[in-house]
Amino acid sequence: MVHCNTRNIALCGVIFFLSIYSIAATPTEVPAQTMARMEKLGKAFATPNENHKFLARLTGDWDTATSVIGLPNETGFATFSMILGNRFVNGDVSGTLANLPYVGRVTIGYDNYKHKFVASFLNDLGTSMLYAEGMLDRSGNTLSLWGTMDEWMTDEHDIPAMYRFAILDDNHFTFELHDLAKTKDPVVISTSYTRMTQK
Repeated sequence: MVHCNTRNIALCGVIFFLSIYSIAATPTEVPAQTMARMEKLGKAFATPNENHKFLARLTGDWDTATSVIGLPNETGFATFSMILGNRFVNGDVSGTLANLPYVGRVTIGYDNYKHKFVASFLNDLGTSMLYAEGMLDRSGNTLSLWGTMDEWMTDEHDIPAMYRFAILDDNHFTFELHDLAKTKDPVVISTSYTRMTQK
């Protein structure tokens, strides 16, 4: 193994370039052509597109009302903003769930390489991070993502789940978490969002 220190930094650079070139190059390309193709692909995959405009529609400050397994609504607050050059929307949420105060975060993006939306969810009520992937419906207003969830009350792991965001209009959207293992009443969490400053 070659260790990259001050004595062999040039050698490490050559090894790195050759390894990237051997992976990316086609048999008929010279190094300059491979680098140009890599740059073009990199730019295309990194540039926000029409799908990212859906994420921008979620931005703003929101009053929330959340129901867990059909219990009465509990109020909260959320702020969604675009981050990292409009490539992702980050939502910071807070409120109570089953009378327990919580703070959480959701991050949603569109992966140009995978051609699908991606999302992560986490909060201070646990130590797990949930991940899901999905797509918009034909209307362009409903984003459905599929992943898993855990149910520590019943000691169940990796239960199939659907996370759904539905934009109703400029000032309202909803979120639902569906337990796909349930045939009746699959909605575990339902949250309605109302913009604090109406457009």
